[in-house]
Amino acid sequence: MISRRERFLQIVEVLTKHGFGFALGGLKPQWRAPLARVRLVDPDTVHSQPEHLRMALEELGPTFIKLGQLASTRPDLLPPGYSQELLKLQDHTPPIPVEQIRAMIEAEPDTAAEQILQHIDPVPVATGSIGQAHAATFEGRQVIVKVRRPGVTDEVNRDLEILTEMATWVSRYWTAAQDYDIKGIVEEFSESLRDELDFVQEAKNAQRMAENFMGHPQIHIPEIFWDATTSRVLTMERMFGVKINNYEALEAEGIDRHLLAKEATDAICKMVFEDGFFHADPHPGNLFVEPDGRIGIIDFGMVGNLTEEFRDHLITLLLGVVQNNPRRAATGLLGLTDSGEHAIAKREIEKDVAVMMRRYANRPLEEVRVGALMADLISVLRHHKLQLPRQSALLLRMLVTAESMGTGLDPGFDLVSSVKPYAERFIMQRLSPEVLLNRLRATVEDAVQMGVDVPEYVRRFILVLERGGFDVHLRTDELEPLVKSSAKIGHHVVAGGVIAATINGTAHIIASDPERWQKHHTALIVGGMSTVGALSGYLAVSSNVDRVRHLARVLRGKKVKKTVR
Repeated sequence: MISRRERFLQIVEVLTKHGFGFALGGLKPQWRAPLARVRLVDPDTVHSQPEHLRMALEELGPTFIKLGQLASTRPDLLPPGYSQELLKLQDHTPPIPVEQIRAMIEAEPDTAAEQILQHIDPVPVATGSIGQAHAATFEGRQVIVKVRRPGVTDEVNRDLEILTEMATWVSRYWTAAQDYDIKGIVEEFSESLRDELDFVQEAKNAQRMAENFMGHPQIHIPEIFWDATTSRVLTMERMFGVKINNYEALEAEGIDRHLLAKEATDAICKMVFEDGFFHADPHPGNLFVEPDGRIGIIDFGMVGNLTEEFRDHLITLLLGVVQNNPRRAATGLLGLTDSGEHAIAKREIEKDVAVMMRRYANRPLEEVRVGALMADLISVLRHHKLQLPRQSALLLRMLVTAESMGTGLDPGFDLVSSVKPYAERFIMQRLSPEVLLNRLRATVEDAVQMGVDVPEYVRRFILVLERGGFDVHLRTDELEPLVKSSAKIGHHVVAGGVIAATINGTAHIIASDPERWQKHHTALIVGGMSTVGALSGYLAVSSNVDRVRHLARVLRGKKVKKTVR
């Protein structure tokens, strides 16, 4: 492996070499002819700027190829022409000789190497920049053994260190880069790529996905053989079938393509809305239609995790678009973004979203294309210099890929209508009594904690004053009333929070399913109003306790005077 300095110079040289193509690629054809006659440029080798970027990344090897593949998932960062070109990135890594593969498997502890090596196909099934896959037999089962390329970890770590330095330099000296968190993007990419180097993590992803689809008759996730798996060797069940985009073969097998598109989309919707854990790269090469009709899914090196809060924002965005509500759509969109250090002009974003949504006004769901919708939303983000966190970018890319796959199988496929029932179930689940009660409890806990923390912060402030931390003309005994007042404020915040949560929770429970809760309307309303009434009484009394005490003293004084007389 070459030194870090030599590699840095190599990177600069390749990027500089392809930099000349940026200018020449933009020339009009009639301008190229004179240049060709004087042999300043070969017309056959003139490429556009996106093409030069792709070729440079391919020339620089595994780390930069992976960087380009990641960048192709970030339309919020790159113009469409670049994203489309980077999707063509090909890994031309030559295969590793089978002797090296055998030696690496033998060197791994606890991989049952003897069983695998007795029946391993010397011709690789697939080669890549990270690993190479061979067919084999293990415990009488047909398996795929994926082996990490020798030396790739050191190469990747060296390149990632160089990329981190370059990101720091670019962020400091390139004005345009200051609108984006370049260092953060590189750190995110580095973490993602290091996860791909660890085959144990990929195996865990596959096992988690298999558990999520346990009992699902139409989805097949390969079994992981843990006795023959390490961070450098992954052994999993071999999948057989027709690639999901081999339409002629599907027709020959008598597969219903419309039903297949629906089943594949249902699986994707389940990942997003029910599990919050999805396959981030469902391209046709990773999906097979098996002889029994099941859909086999492979390659779990790139996955996404979605929190319930994230899914709430996604639902808000979709509802805003469907209901033609720009404010709701803008709120959901902002919830999916990472504004960084930019000030968010929400009103301006709402205006742009409203303009965008006019294209979809009065159009039925089946005519809305997710790809076009996402492209419009991305243009709004790029205009306001907002960027997507990795999970948002992966999800949007996955949805666009799913729609493309679905329309390829069935030209009349409608992704939005397929997503709708899952979104509705997710909304109902989020409005279930259990979830609302948990939210109520969390609200009360936050309010109680706020009430507890406020006096403590004031006491700390007093302590700072006692130690002479600030040059102020106050004595600590003068702040004692402030401590008591802050405690009172904390109690009021708690009571107010509980009142608001009770009203909100009761309303959501009744509104979520009126028929279901019709029998319990009276109990819910009476219970809620009793709680609100009691706490409101507490607020009224506690807010006027000083006045009551003053009035009591006045009355007591008058009584004393009468007694004296």
